[in-house]
Amino acid sequence: MKCVILSAGIGSRLKPISSCIPKPLLPVGGKRIIDYVVSYISSRCEEIIIILGQMHDLLEEYIKNNYPKVKILKVDTHYIGNLATLLKAKNILVENFILANADHIFSKDVWNYFPVCHEGIQIACHRRTARYIFEDEMKVRARGDNLIHMDKKLKSYEGAYIGLAYVGNDLIDDFWRTAEQIFDVAGGYSRVEDIFNEIAKTMTVRVVWVDNIKFYEVDTISDLRRVWNEKRAYHL
Repeated sequence: MKCVILSAGIGSRLKPISSCIPKPLLPVGGKRIIDYVVSYISSRCEEIIIILGQMHDLLEEYIKNNYPKVKILKVDTHYIGNLATLLKAKNILVENFILANADHIFSKDVWNYFPVCHEGIQIACHRRTARYIFEDEMKVRARGDNLIHMDKKLKSYEGAYIGLAYVGNDLIDDFWRTAEQIFDVAGGYSRVEDIFNEIAKTMTVRVVWVDNIKFYEVDTISDLRRVWNEKRAYHL
């Protein structure tokens, strides 16, 4: 199975740090963030594609020196949304694949719970009863295990999307067709989450609740401080 890692953002909420170093190269627990990401993904996926953007030369050099088997794609134009980034890999991801973010750190245990099968579209989420959901997280409205809608601005929600998704062969054509339709309308403002929302209107997007799986997201200065100070980060 293949995995695509989205890493073309500018890390605006980590400035001024991200002005001189791409987010995936930030040090955490004696390693770089990208080291943890490649480690947990490579334990499940045979092929990894990473899409680079801002200061891609620094991250590209690091990837080539440390992970020569990882395929690199580059985007030259920055967009507000990340859907344009994902579309860069459309012609490569013609079979089932994992979608991951370059600033989310998981343990390999996540694969014991996600995905739950090899069909359909699935998104990994935490229930709001399992932990505190931060204001800038992607909130999720769900009915049982079915996605209704996801957005950071939701006031009423059951949980939060934690940046890990699966697309099965049975819905891969619908996924890419929807992605292109959304991008044709919204352009560079469109997000990957918009695909899930649109598909959920007529088909099932399965929410996989992985409440017992801990993860770390490094999106803001507060996130970085939290990871650096975490004393029970058993998988770091």
